[in-house]
Amino acid sequence: METEHYNRLIVELRDAIYRMALGILGNSAEAEDVVQDASERAWRARDAVLKSQYPRAYIYRIARNIAIDKLRQRRLTSPVTSLREVGDDGDKASNMSDITSLTRRLIAALPEKQRLAIELRDIEGYEIEEIAAIVESDAQSVRMNLSRARKSIREQLIKAMNHGVSRC
Repeated sequence: METEHYNRLIVELRDAIYRMALGILGNSAEAEDVVQDASERAWRARDAVLKSQYPRAYIYRIARNIAIDKLRQRRLTSPVTSLREVGDDGDKASNMSDITSLTRRLIAALPEKQRLAIELRDIEGYEIEEIAAIVESDAQSVRMNLSRARKSIREQLIKAMNHGVSRC
């Protein structure tokens, strides 16, 4: 029974782990490696995973740590995509796919704690307590980072949609 439960958890989390690793590493091959490595490490620690209060958070934290270790190993310093690269013409601001693309870029440009908070809560649907367990923080810090991330994205989207002109 434990093996079945573990397997269900891994299958359920595979896509979320991949998206998180891709967001950290920016490389699909490395993100796949993170999924595989996390599955292996979680299997070795399956007793602890299954006994954990938040087994999904436990596995996700394993994957996050692997991704961060890979990032440190290659000492990646990728430049942040400029908002100007999205385009300056008025038609693009009204196009939903461009707004989605811009939102993804804005999320990727957030500081790590804010980016993880918004990805885990708003994209993956984790509860605040689970996120706190994943990022090894308290719930209040997660709420603060989530609030700051949402505010930053909201302000930058409004600015982009107004073509850089603030309206008072």
